[in-house]
Amino acid sequence: MNLPIPEFLAPTPVEGVLAALDRHPQATALEIGEQRWTLAELCAIAGGIAAALGPVRGARVGVLASRSLTAYAGSLAVFGAGAAHVALNPDNPAARSASVIEQAELQVLVVGEEALGLLAELLVLCPGVERVLLPQGEVPAALRLAHPGVQLVGAADIGLAPLSSPALRPDELAYLVFTSGSTGQPKGVAIAHGHFATYMHNFRTQVGAPEPGQRVATTYELTFDIALHDMLQAWWSAATLCVVPARQLVAPARFIRDQGIHWWFSVASAAMMMERQGTLRPGVFPNLRMSMLCGEPLPADTARAWALAAPNSPLFNVYGPTETTMELSFYRWTETSYAECRRGVVPIGLPFPGHSHKLVDEAGGEVQGPGVGELWLSGPQVGLGYWKLPEKTAESFLPGNPWPWYRSGDRVERDESGMLHFLSRVDHQVKLRGYRIELGEIEAALREAAGTSLVAVIPHPMRGGNAQGLVAFLAGEGVPDEAALRAALQERLPAAMVPDRFVLLDELPLNSNRKIDRGALAASLHG
Repeated sequence: MNLPIPEFLAPTPVEGVLAALDRHPQATALEIGEQRWTLAELCAIAGGIAAALGPVRGARVGVLASRSLTAYAGSLAVFGAGAAHVALNPDNPAARSASVIEQAELQVLVVGEEALGLLAELLVLCPGVERVLLPQGEVPAALRLAHPGVQLVGAADIGLAPLSSPALRPDELAYLVFTSGSTGQPKGVAIAHGHFATYMHNFRTQVGAPEPGQRVATTYELTFDIALHDMLQAWWSAATLCVVPARQLVAPARFIRDQGIHWWFSVASAAMMMERQGTLRPGVFPNLRMSMLCGEPLPADTARAWALAAPNSPLFNVYGPTETTMELSFYRWTETSYAECRRGVVPIGLPFPGHSHKLVDEAGGEVQGPGVGELWLSGPQVGLGYWKLPEKTAESFLPGNPWPWYRSGDRVERDESGMLHFLSRVDHQVKLRGYRIELGEIEAALREAAGTSLVAVIPHPMRGGNAQGLVAFLAGEGVPDEAALRAALQERLPAAMVPDRFVLLDELPLNSNRKIDRGALAASLHG
């Protein structure tokens, strides 16, 4: 992964927080339900966790937590200790989290109380874990007895301490984000501090930054890289990070309104759900000052409804693969945007200044002028590649000058004005409720669960370019029933990746190349 690394154009994660701490120590930094912490309190808690982590400079440290003080202070502590951040979702199956721990070679974990049940399983599955911090609770006696070889550190042994920023090089690893992998194993996208600093600089100069005291909502789990964006954008500005409770994610309009949210960043499906629920009414969000929707195609009708609902907020349709550091292009909705939309979907805009893009057709040639092709991206936000997967990295990160080209896998149209419009994926990857899902990973788990190689998973139905669900097709003798298949997959995959329907066929249709005819399967659902 010897790829170019940009020079720092902005502070490192902790430096940006400490700069805000100097100006606004008593600003409310974090709000979870009725609990609030000032920036000074947050930094002291994170400093204590960082000290308790021990000598982890240059290592990877896992944060197994969700929507808790440990999740956010623990993440800040990892950066403060000079380690690379690796998020683990307590709601994911133990086998998937164990795969991440093993691939990232995690020896140290920061764990929230909400994840104690999963931790017990992971310590059995992952003998390489040597040290576990529980900043908000005490270590259960049964856990100590079961794992005498693991250093288990509870809250009583983790004090408060000043948070400091280590001197970091641009090429040092900042974080790994594990996305769905076609082999059945999640793959880690490696982002260096230089990439992240460049992104923060681009965002704050090209899009904007919260004002001190403004309220920034966060909807994402830590395993979604935008969670780090929300945290650090808020804290660099001495704004308040307001954690949306999981139960309100399906209907967040009341949270936005009642909590006086100023900054909102979510997947596009959140806005689509609000539109279907009838809560996206004109003028309903007068306090919003920034609205960003990402992760999947944004229908033009939804964008127009949101713009009317939040009349005091610009609306951006945001695009960017994880491999190019969070987000890379921001299209701002205006009164004339509806006419610029293609197929009822909002454009994805153009990459940040200093980045290049090109469209490549199926023959490998570059598309000149208006046309359709796979989007390739190059520039200082393009990441290091895939963690310890050199062959996969070589397939997706190609030589460029001075930056490598990243093959996004997104099929994109360039119109006569040069604007980019997302069309579809060129492979078997889809976006579902904002999450990038590799259908191959689901199929790998399904083959194992069903005892047959004759499986196919397709997105269905599709509305406005968005997958609304997944349907699994199977053929073969002795295939378990739907309940058994669903239960088996729930033990292997995150909930968002478990198909909504299972269809058993005598045989799967094949195309002229003797490959599974996915088009025929999709057509059968409309028959």
